[in-house]
Amino acid sequence: MASFRALTASSSSSSSFFLVLLFLASGGLAPPQVRVRAQQPYGTAIGDCPNQHNASGLLGYFCGAGSAPSCPAFLTFNARPPYSSLASVAALLGADAAGLAAANGVAAAAALAEGTRVLVPATCACTATPEGRFYQRNATYVVRPGDTLLIIANNTFQGLSSCQALQAQGLRGAAPETLNASQPLPVPLRCACPSAAQAAAGERFLLSYLVAVFDDVSAVAARFGVDVETIVDANRLQPPYTIFPYTTLLVPVSAQPNVSRIQTPPSPPPPPPVVAPLPAKKSGGHVGVYIGVAAAAVAVAAIASAGAFLAVKTRRRAGELAMKDGKGKGNDTNTTSSGFTGGGDFSLSTSEAFSSLSVTGINSSLKVYTYAELRAATDDFSPDRHLGGSVYRAAFSGDAAAVEVVDRNVSTEVEIMRKINHLNLIRLIGLCHHHGRWYLVTEYAEHGALRDRLLAAGAGSAAPLTWAQRVQVALDVAEGLRYLHEYARPPCVHMDVSSGSVLLAGDGPRAKLRSFGAARAITGATAGAGAEEALFTMTSRIAGTRGYIAPEYLEHGVVSPRADVYSLGVVLLELLTGKDAEELVGDGVGDPFAALRELAEELDGGGDAVLERLEELLDPALPAGSCSQDVAVMMVRLIERCVRRDAAARPSTGEVARRLLKLSGVSAVSWRKSPESPRSSGSGKGLMY
Repeated sequence: MASFRALTASSSSSSSFFLVLLFLASGGLAPPQVRVRAQQPYGTAIGDCPNQHNASGLLGYFCGAGSAPSCPAFLTFNARPPYSSLASVAALLGADAAGLAAANGVAAAAALAEGTRVLVPATCACTATPEGRFYQRNATYVVRPGDTLLIIANNTFQGLSSCQALQAQGLRGAAPETLNASQPLPVPLRCACPSAAQAAAGERFLLSYLVAVFDDVSAVAARFGVDVETIVDANRLQPPYTIFPYTTLLVPVSAQPNVSRIQTPPSPPPPPPVVAPLPAKKSGGHVGVYIGVAAAAVAVAAIASAGAFLAVKTRRRAGELAMKDGKGKGNDTNTTSSGFTGGGDFSLSTSEAFSSLSVTGINSSLKVYTYAELRAATDDFSPDRHLGGSVYRAAFSGDAAAVEVVDRNVSTEVEIMRKINHLNLIRLIGLCHHHGRWYLVTEYAEHGALRDRLLAAGAGSAAPLTWAQRVQVALDVAEGLRYLHEYARPPCVHMDVSSGSVLLAGDGPRAKLRSFGAARAITGATAGAGAEEALFTMTSRIAGTRGYIAPEYLEHGVVSPRADVYSLGVVLLELLTGKDAEELVGDGVGDPFAALRELAEELDGGGDAVLERLEELLDPALPAGSCSQDVAVMMVRLIERCVRRDAAARPSTGEVARRLLKLSGVSAVSWRKSPESPRSSGSGKGLMY
């Protein structure tokens, strides 16, 4: 509302007009709205297991006098091995398999694609514990070897419980070290019942939504068709309303959620409504921008009498972005959807989102697209142009590009990408900002992701990469990371290296790293060879892809180049075996690479049995004899060093690159002369971890 007051003060001739606007924006034509505030804080310290953080709700959502004793509620869960059917999910969460099948429209025994979001109906009850009274759904889990409370809470249950709650209730306050394999562990699942005020407002259910990487409050609200303010109030969120993976967000809904709400990604926004521009007036330095906003508000109010809607949108806007002064022109026909004007000035939205970036820097290094240009380049975001996720293939004047639609703050990502220039890193070409979403335009990699190529080759639907091609891809990824770690200013870490973030392009093909959404610049360190040892920082926000996340990052939030080396080692293992990371690491408990370490140690002694196990490890899709025994031994030893739990024991990306370069020079000779060799016969059982 401060912006509207400034506007009225800057133009006395239009004072009566803006008083009317103030009246509309404050809900003058709308019935009064009840602000419903639930007593459920949003806890984020999920990795700080030694401390209970009861005040922030990590022991459970509170209930007490006057609270409903129980209620129907809903949880979400992501299908992934070994929980790849509704029956297995139901067994883990203590839910009814038939109820799950009905809620999701899938047979209980049917296999679910990895990553499928499951809607879980649950009865939520107020439970008395020594620490207090909490809403929860109780499940029981049998501890596996290698489990920790953090692994059980964040990996197995994906954040539906917390390590603090597991220690308090599962272990009855005993030390985490008392956790034993095969021990039945009570698991309190996070759920809650609507407060009396929420029920009076028509909010019948609370859904415990598992926050995904790059989720934000506005995207979750749009997914379930509720107001941002409803979610903000239900979770006591404070500006800037940041939410984190492995946490639950309570979403109040008036009816049972449709499973399509959690499974279907948000579609691109519709084109903006046509609003007649007002004459420009440069009073106060930013009047033109506010005149455009006022014109849009009056048009909406006149057409739909939507004063209340305007008020909610105004509050939502103020909550999501800190208001900053900006300059603009009143005639918005010269303004791109990204927020740049024809005169090169920032509009309010872009200056807010990129407050840390200079206007000159963006204008000189990136192209700013209008939303109309993106629609034309992608055939209006046609399904035929959909490459996967939220990425679309585009064509600008005949040149291919990729357009990624994102609902997150991209300022850090863009700040990093616009400063890097390397053959093995995807280049950011330009961007667009439209209706609260960002559109990142990057170079196009015509051969797709490495993960898809390996899986397609294993299924026989694509030609397999030769051994020489695989080594080149590995070397490309290592060189891209080496550039980020040793030569970027400031040094950067990628933190989301996976076979899905490695794209293949051109002849060869050559590899290029993408997905810089989790990348971090590490300031205060000197870039250059040898400086990597001092590069690290800490974070409480864990992002990345399951199976590739380094233990120290997952468990303690340590961000360093050696975390990228761990992820690179997993990619190397995928190139060697042709298997997906999920299959290689299994359920993630214990040391997923114990068998690999054992094999690497036994290789020193040799022997036919060891060499046969080594040969079975290789991707059966590789042409017979394309990988020599010496090369396979060298690669296994390099991978084993990369995926060591001790970060200090891992090689640097520079050393990995040098060893891969040496590998590329080793000639490929037949593994063995004998026709009985598993490799020559085309068989191979593979080595499971």
